Amino acid sequence: MTFDDLKSLVASAEYHKFLKVEPVEADAEKGVVVLKLAFDPAYTIFAKAGNYHGGVTAALIDVAGAMACSVMTGYPTPTINLRVDYMQAPRRTGLTARGEVRRLGKAIGVADVTITDDAGEVCVIGRGTFSTVDPRPKLMTPGTE
Repeated sequence: MTFDDLKSLVASAEYHKFLKVEPVEADAEKGVVVLKLAFDPAYTIFAKAGNYHGGVTAALIDVAGAMACSVMTGYPTPTINLRVDYMQAPRRTGLTARGEVRRLGKAIGVADVTITDDAGEVCVIGRGTFSTVDPRPKLMTPGTE
């Protein structure tokens, strides 16, 4: 999957549009994607404090991990499992998520994701397991079952 394909895939997903995730880098050979998320007070627990809600950062882990696997497979890879570790609460800052595939098999892929703030500090780390089974319909070929 090319960078333009990744941009199209992210742009076509309603939840990704809702989050306002912006792809900034993709390497299909290495299974790496980088996504940006600009700060929005709507992502906070309390606007005055400015701390991100953990669900927003968990969603960013999920999207970055799935997209890292997807750039290697060439199609969407739905989430099977997700683990998120909060190192520190990001506050009033943009976020960068770097997803890296660790293993890509016929049925399952594993990707690690690191989220940093605008100062480069690690805020959240996570690992996801994703289905790599091709979700596209099989072509019907006469004479085969």
